[in-house]
Amino acid sequence: SSGINAEYGIQINTPNCDKDEKVKAMHYCLKLKDERNGRPKTSTIDDDPMTDERVSAVLGDKDKKDKAPPPGPHTKKLIRVSDESGTLKMDNVAEGSFEVDNFDPNDVFIVDLEKSIYVWVGEGASVEEKKNGMSYAHTYVSKTDRPLRSISVVTQRRAHHLYKEMAQ
Repeated sequence: SSGINAEYGIQINTPNCDKDEKVKAMHYCLKLKDERNGRPKTSTIDDDPMTDERVSAVLGDKDKKDKAPPPGPHTKKLIRVSDESGTLKMDNVAEGSFEVDNFDPNDVFIVDLEKSIYVWVGEGASVEEKKNGMSYAHTYVSKTDRPLRSISVVTQRRAHHLYKEMAQ
């Protein structure tokens, strides 16, 4: 049958996941198989998971008669997560194009690029901002037209690959 149950596991490697994420997921699948005496069958998807009938059967919208049109051109967005006002909130900083200078080291930012989402953590960000950046990013991406994109956390000092992707 097509579908997912306790006897079947699927490792999904989205186009933006790195080698370490793939290895960690593979180890988790092997551990799961070992814990369940080899019962669950596993497979790996190295692309958009919604193109796999087993995944789309579970996650797809069964009430929808027609497929949604493919997403249109995507606008890059830079969103600040800050508690400067006393309450943790998100504010749009820039759309379309933005530069490294748009980042404030005292805050956390959600960087929405066409294929991926980053949580950029400034060195001076508060504990609350650091602690909640990922959950805010998950909430944000779940409301977009592509909610299955991967989210990566990068610190201000280790964001070189993010800056390169922003420039593309």
